[in-house]
Amino acid sequence: MATKPAPPEIESSFLCENLETPHSQRVESSFLVDLRRHPRYDTDLPAEVVAESGERVSATMTNISLSGLRLEGSGQAIGSLFSKRDSLDQPPSTSLHVSFSLPDDSGHLVAVKVQSRVVYTRRESDDVYHAGMEFIAFDEGEDALEEYLLYRRGTG
Repeated sequence: MATKPAPPEIESSFLCENLETPHSQRVESSFLVDLRRHPRYDTDLPAEVVAESGERVSATMTNISLSGLRLEGSGQAIGSLFSKRDSLDQPPSTSLHVSFSLPDDSGHLVAVKVQSRVVYTRRESDDVYHAGMEFIAFDEGEDALEEYLLYRRGTG
């Protein structure tokens, strides 16, 4: 009777996270593989989000990469960014403007303003929601983001 060889040990500095996004795929029906193009880094930074309707909401940016970020806020705050026909279960196709600041190498804050689209929304707990955002275009601060992520990668 032939036995299946054990899988080789894989060393990785990445943390595994249960992901249910369009950027994930199920592998052997028990593991999820992250197919994002860029590594993400945890943050805890304030952000302001402006919807196409002009609605402004304060949220917390909980992670960031070169191609997107994740916002956290109350159901009321995150939900107010979407039109009445949208729901938190189905992300809208509209774009949102996200503004936040990142420290530069001398410790000064640099403004970043980016147009984004919602990739996913999900409920984390009773009144905590996450919204995954993909960057569409930078209005300002693209270089600051690249420098910040380069620094984070070096200290990771």
